Amino acid sequence: MTLPSTIDLPLRVDYQNGEDLDRYLRDLVYELQDMYESITENVNGSIRNYADTDQTKWIPTLNGATAGTFVYTKQVGWSVRQGIYTKLFFDIEWTSTTASGSLYLDLPYKVTLSDGTPFIGVTMFSSMNLGLYTNLVINAIPDTYKGEIWATATNLPTVNMIVVASGRIAGSIEYIGVSDE
Repeated sequence: MTLPSTIDLPLRVDYQNGEDLDRYLRDLVYELQDMYESITENVNGSIRNYADTDQTKWIPTLNGATAGTFVYTKQVGWSVRQGIYTKLFFDIEWTSTTASGSLYLDLPYKVTLSDGTPFIGVTMFSSMNLGLYTNLVINAIPDTYKGEIWATATNLPTVNMIVVASGRIAGSIEYIGVSDE
């Protein structure tokens, strides 16, 4: 979803009569309308949320490095996309899981390829034991659909959060997505 970089208009033809000219102008109008719709959709963006009734909705889901199922009591999510710029808001609560390993959020759009970790978001959490760690952040991992949950604390290294049996995580993250989705 990027702005058009080229404009493909109908080919001009030799106008033998008024009907050829009418057809050309009709095709030109349709092409210009399609181009306008693409531009406005990319500039204005699109919103997907957990309450949509069609296939555009985004329901936030968690997973672990070792896949499993989560029993959710809350899955609220909003996704705002303008071109390739993506902003997510989520609130997820679960009571049990069979997943294990590093915890991550399934993202609705693929993250662009990038060096480093430029796409860090904020979270709040409850009903989770973090041990010595005091905060959680979310990191959109480049070239994936994963938002890894990381645990942080002063004077401790940042680590991937391990899946816990139950808890609640809410937060937001911004990232640059891939354009051809």
